[in-house]
Amino acid sequence: MKYLYSKHKNKSRLATTSILLCLLAVTFHTNTFANDIAGKTILAKGSVEAIDQTNKEKRKLKRRSKIFKVDHIITGDNSKAQFSMSDGGLITLKANTEVLIDNYEFDNKSNKGSATIELVNGGLRSISGLIKKSGGDYQVKTPVGSIGIRGTHFAVEVVGENVFFAVYSGDIDVQLSSTQTLSLGLSEDFAFASVNSEGEITPMTQAPVEISLGYADRNITSSTASDSTDENSEEAVSNNIPRVSSIVNEEEPNLEDASIYNESELQGVSNSSIAELLSIRTGTLSYQNLVQSTINSSVGQVSDLTMTMEVDFDNASVPGGYLSFSDSEGEWFAAYSGLINIDKIDLGVNFASHGNKKADGNISAAFSNGLDEITGAFSLKETVNPSVTADGSFKIQP
Repeated sequence: MKYLYSKHKNKSRLATTSILLCLLAVTFHTNTFANDIAGKTILAKGSVEAIDQTNKEKRKLKRRSKIFKVDHIITGDNSKAQFSMSDGGLITLKANTEVLIDNYEFDNKSNKGSATIELVNGGLRSISGLIKKSGGDYQVKTPVGSIGIRGTHFAVEVVGENVFFAVYSGDIDVQLSSTQTLSLGLSEDFAFASVNSEGEITPMTQAPVEISLGYADRNITSSTASDSTDENSEEAVSNNIPRVSSIVNEEEPNLEDASIYNESELQGVSNSSIAELLSIRTGTLSYQNLVQSTINSSVGQVSDLTMTMEVDFDNASVPGGYLSFSDSEGEWFAAYSGLINIDKIDLGVNFASHGNKKADGNISAAFSNGLDEITGAFSLKETVNPSVTADGSFKIQP
């Protein structure tokens, strides 16, 4: 019996040791895996899957799914995806897109990191986060060259043997395979361009139609804004020269608080989150019924506020919109466009004027009451005389 007891005791010890080793292995693997997290999914519509580049394991991505710095992400037909990255950045993928995450690391304690993403096919739009803001290396590889980021908001799309680039905020430098450098952005001569497989560059004065993720043709501004007699304003409108101001409150998004890109906990009329409602809504909807507003002007009483906003749910964007009202010195007018970041809508002013004077400004907005309303605020000022200002708030419905 003593022998049997000892034998069972040894077996018990072996079993306990095996369990402890397994737990240690699982803990080690979990911690290593957690350190490899590049971001999380905030919107996955249609077929969106990730393939681990190390073991080729596939998994379907859905809202809240984590993505890792070894992932090969693929979207299918009629699909799209949006990811909140570990540094607070935002990446949106259109249908039929392949992206390799070669590296995406960010240390919240030191605020340092680096990222390398490769666009194989399809289209990608990015708002860079703290990696770029803190001076880290953030690159996007394309079939014609690697993009070095000097700004915050850009899009790139591969169409056959051509790659199309669009910059909406800041600047980018594309190191082409031919050793040339293509610089695009608001401080450069052009913000849009295409490059073919032989390295030939075609600059553009407006967003190419191939960039189907974001901002549409700005011809929306032409008919209304042409009343301005400011020569620079007329030239900007007639040539559709890209012009986008800072996104909200004259500052870049507060990327130090990555929660601005987290999924919304706001509840709609159907008790579904904004992210869930956006994932099933399709088509384009015009919000133009102004149900509530306040307006102030530094030069007196205002009147006749009108506003419209086109929302493209398929591409998570605002292709165009405008607001106008009058005070004692003329009409205030602002045309804008932007993109949907779940619980907020990032908007950039493309053109603004006050009477015959050039103006600038900011517009912020968000969905409310599900997707049935958009509420927001705006502030405008004359460019030459910034003491002349106007601001207000609004609520619009379809």
